[in-house]
Amino acid sequence: MINYATKYATQIAERFKKASVTDDDCGHEYTWVDPNSKTIRVGSVNTVPETEYQRSGDARFGTTYDVGDTLQEMTCEKAPAFSFTIDALDGTDQAIEKSAAKALRRQLDEVTVPNMDKYRIKKWCMGANILDLEATAPTKSTIGGMIIDLNAKMTDALVPLNGRTIYIGTEYYKLLKQNPDWLGIDALGKQALAKGVVGEFDGCRVKPIPSSYMPKGVYFFIKYKGSTVDPVKLKQYDILPKVKGYSGPVVQGVTYYDSFVLGAKGDGIAVCGSSDFILAAPSMSIASHKVSITAADGVVFKYTVDGTNPRYSTTAQIYTGAVTLNKGQTMRAIGTKAGCAGL
Repeated sequence: MINYATKYATQIAERFKKASVTDDDCGHEYTWVDPNSKTIRVGSVNTVPETEYQRSGDARFGTTYDVGDTLQEMTCEKAPAFSFTIDALDGTDQAIEKSAAKALRRQLDEVTVPNMDKYRIKKWCMGANILDLEATAPTKSTIGGMIIDLNAKMTDALVPLNGRTIYIGTEYYKLLKQNPDWLGIDALGKQALAKGVVGEFDGCRVKPIPSSYMPKGVYFFIKYKGSTVDPVKLKQYDILPKVKGYSGPVVQGVTYYDSFVLGAKGDGIAVCGSSDFILAAPSMSIASHKVSITAADGVVFKYTVDGTNPRYSTTAQIYTGAVTLNKGQTMRAIGTKAGCAGL
C-alpha cells in the first residue's frame, strides 16, 4: 500500500492563493450545547424610554412598560463538500507523485476558504442594519467623505470606536489610497500587515479584498468585530488510500458552517452601496388603522407589529395585504430580495 499523503515531496507548480480575509473578524462567542443541534437562539432584552423622576404621586418613576425581548433564531445550513481522486495509472509520473495532502491543502486554500469568505461577506452585508444608498459610485474626491459619513452613522448608533474594519474592493481601494488622510503601513508599522490589514482610515482598519468577493452593488462596508455569529460546526477532511473502483487515493471533505448578524448588534455592520444591492425603504400608507405597503418588482416585504426589527425577529411575517393595527402596536417593515438588503 502506498500512502500518497506522506510519500512524495516532488515540487509541483502551485497557483496563487489567498488566506481567509474574514476569519479574525468573525464572532466565535456562541456555540451549541448539543453537538447534534444546528439551530441557535439568541434573545435580546428591549429597552424603555426614561422620564424625569416625580417627587410626588403614585407614578414617581413614570409609566411602567412591559419590556419585551427579541428572539433571533439562526440555523446553520451551509455544507459544501468535495471529492476527487488522484489516478496512479494515467501514465504520467507527475500524476503519480502528486501528494494527496498537498492536493487537499490546495483544495482548501483555493476553493473552500475563498468560498467561505465570499459567503460570510454576503451574509454580513445582507444583515447590516445601517445602509447608505448612494446615487453614484465613489470617486477619488468623494470616497473619503462617504467612509467618514458611514462611520459617523455607526458612532451615532453607539457602536464602539475600537474594533471596526473597512472591507473594500480593489476598485475603490485604489481611490482611497490617494486620499491625503490615508495612513498606510509605513505610518502604522509592520504589525498592520497582519490578517490582511494594509492601513487605516478614519480610525478603522482597512482590508482590501478582491472585487469578486464583494456582493454586486456594494462599494464598501464597515464591520464591528462583535456583531456576528460565524459558527463552523464541522470540518472533516479525509484521505482514503484504498477505495474500491479507484487506482489512487480518494480525497474528500465537507465544511459545515454559516454566518449570522446578531439582531442586538445589527448597527455593527454598515454598508455603502447602490440600488443593485440596497433596496429602497418600503412605501407605507395608513387609513382606518390599516397599513398598506406599495408593491415593488421582485421585492417581498417582512413586517412586525411588536416593535421588533423585522430583519432579525422571529415574529416577522410576510406582507400579503393591508395590516390592521391595534392600539399601542407599531409596524416596522423592510424589503427583501435574494442577494440584497432592505432599508
